[in-house]
Amino acid sequence: MQIPKIIAHRGASGYAPENTLTAFKKAKALGASMVEFDVMLSLDSEAVVIHDENIKRTTNGKGLVNSFTLRELKNFDAGLWFSKKSKGETIPSFKDVLILLDEIGLTANIEIKPIAGDEAETVAVVMSTLNQYWPYEKDLLLISSFNYSVLEMVRNFSPEQPLGFLMHAWDDSWQEKAQRLDCSSIHVNQRCLTQKRIELLKNSGMTLLSYTVNRARRAKKLFAMGVDGVFTDYPDLLT
Repeated sequence: MQIPKIIAHRGASGYAPENTLTAFKKAKALGASMVEFDVMLSLDSEAVVIHDENIKRTTNGKGLVNSFTLRELKNFDAGLWFSKKSKGETIPSFKDVLILLDEIGLTANIEIKPIAGDEAETVAVVMSTLNQYWPYEKDLLLISSFNYSVLEMVRNFSPEQPLGFLMHAWDDSWQEKAQRLDCSSIHVNQRCLTQKRIELLKNSGMTLLSYTVNRARRAKKLFAMGVDGVFTDYPDLLT
């Protein structure tokens, strides 16, 4: 798959409540061609798009995502925390997001964030939902996770699935791990990056992405150092 230089982090999350349909539409309106978002399971094993295990930060409720059914999750307001204008925004299902992305012409990086113990079921639901709701004629979407066992499970499900290896802190065994699963990209916390490390990463042949970059000056510097793409809350500032 073609990965652009600018990836809208949780949608255009600097302008709209993160991981919502509005944030993804805003990313498209600002010229993004790819968005990143997070997926985990509800109590009734529905894949939902939300970052935190607890809904407290991004909704008017509190409690673990997997302690509510999808219907219950959709009753919480996922926009008011961001702004009064965003009141009434809901937590979207993974299915709803895939349908929207197909309609408006966006590709995506799906980060699987399973709650502990839900890894295998989360992967199974995500892959099943992708097979059902992402058009077979379109390029496969990119899947990433900080959980290595999740990447292994995804690879077992699909030998051709594009995988992204995530690295929040520097891991000297990154190359062995990423190449073992035939990852196509490596996503690195920008704070970990030095020129030497960037050269090592680039020599692996994988696409090098960095997060979360919200200043144009920093993005330009990373591009000059060899980074291929950045995740940003403000996709329009970096074009």
